[in-house]
Amino acid sequence: MSVKEITVYNNLTRSKDKFNTLEKGKVKFYSCGPTTYDLLHVGNARALVVGDLIFRILKASGYEVNFVRNFTDVDDKIIERANEQGVDPLVLSQKYIDECLLDMASLNLLPATHTPKVSETMDEIIDMIKTLEDKGFAYVVDGEVFYHVPLFKDYGKLSLKKIEDLQFGKRVEVDSRKKNPCDFVLWKPAKEGEPSWDSPWGAGRPGWHIECSAMAKTFLGDEIDLHHGGIDLMFPHHENEIAQSEAANGCTFSDHWCHNEFLNFGSEKMSKSLGNVITIRSFVETYSGEILRHILSSAHYRSKMDWTESVIDRAIGEIERLHVFYKELMEMPRSERESQKDFDQVASSRSKIEAEISNDFNVPGATSELFSLIRYFNREFISSCKEGISEKLASDIISLLKFYSSATGLLYQNYEQVLRHINRARKALCESSETLTDGEVEQLIKDRKEARASKDWAKSDQIRDKLNEAGIVVKDNPDGTYSWHYK
Repeated sequence: MSVKEITVYNNLTRSKDKFNTLEKGKVKFYSCGPTTYDLLHVGNARALVVGDLIFRILKASGYEVNFVRNFTDVDDKIIERANEQGVDPLVLSQKYIDECLLDMASLNLLPATHTPKVSETMDEIIDMIKTLEDKGFAYVVDGEVFYHVPLFKDYGKLSLKKIEDLQFGKRVEVDSRKKNPCDFVLWKPAKEGEPSWDSPWGAGRPGWHIECSAMAKTFLGDEIDLHHGGIDLMFPHHENEIAQSEAANGCTFSDHWCHNEFLNFGSEKMSKSLGNVITIRSFVETYSGEILRHILSSAHYRSKMDWTESVIDRAIGEIERLHVFYKELMEMPRSERESQKDFDQVASSRSKIEAEISNDFNVPGATSELFSLIRYFNREFISSCKEGISEKLASDIISLLKFYSSATGLLYQNYEQVLRHINRARKALCESSETLTDGEVEQLIKDRKEARASKDWAKSDQIRDKLNEAGIVVKDNPDGTYSWHYK
């Protein structure tokens, strides 16, 4: 399979660049994964979904992708939470890694090539710190190792921040042991109640930034093609990764940098500290993973996204359109009816969808193009054509849908199950729907059908009004069957 040319907005250059890789047809891709001390919230889910979209699109474009998404299982927050609960920090972290994997599956994330944990990469972390010390970029004070930022002349090239403009000591007192206020920790001495590992500087644990540098080097090598994470990680985390990796390895760390924007909850970004948290688990249980993934893919990854009820409602409608289209296509009778115009429309739609995803991973643009094909299909076949669709035309459309599905993860083969999830989600959005169970709705519809058959119009109208008050829409089909959904 030949590799399709794609362009990527590179935060290192602040421009949209042609995506060139170190080795033709292969991509070394690193995405900063979650810190596992609690259930993840939907803000965390945006970074996970964007990383997965990039992975999918690169694969669909013909690249062989070595994708690393880590788990940070050694961290201050993990230790604090574990001490509160009286459990071992690594046990707590593993518990939430397992929960995270369940959430990832519910969001239709593909497994990464490697999912390293900090606790299992400790030798490599220590080796990188030793290299920095040997090269003069790190110094030791009382068993604590610091990176001396001013020695790295390119510091700030990603975030465009200058050392002389950075202000320290205004909110947190600067450690007087540092040679420069910008210097950051590579290794921390052990404290009672914390996990620790032996090192040349004594028992301790790594600082946050060195962890990703070491894991990227271990699984991808000294230089990588693409690094992704949330926009909040650009400084200081990613800036410090560059400083560490390039000083230690003597080469460029990553040639391309992608950052997804925040998910805004009201007027603030979503975070646990603000108390405006909706966990992935609670949303999926109420609505579905398909809806959450669609929401998080409905805006371009570099755009801020506002979390509102209308966003949920729009996603429900769009997923329904996609899967009703898929269902009707698969269930429509096959015939000899076809025209060159139909084939041209499908070919044009596929070309436009491929162009959109190749343009800085523009999934919303690709979805919009697919909806254009759906409108054409509905107009030419559903509303006007009774004899069905030719096998070859159906095959072309199915091929397009499979490509869209593999590149975006937004179309599911089990369309009946997705449509049931849509119905459940509409029920959750409809406040009054709680008064009726699904079984009660089914019984009322049967009673209404019997009333209509016996021409008891008063009873039929009474039942219709009750269903309407509960937010239920009933569709009577020509063959005598019926279907229903929530408004």
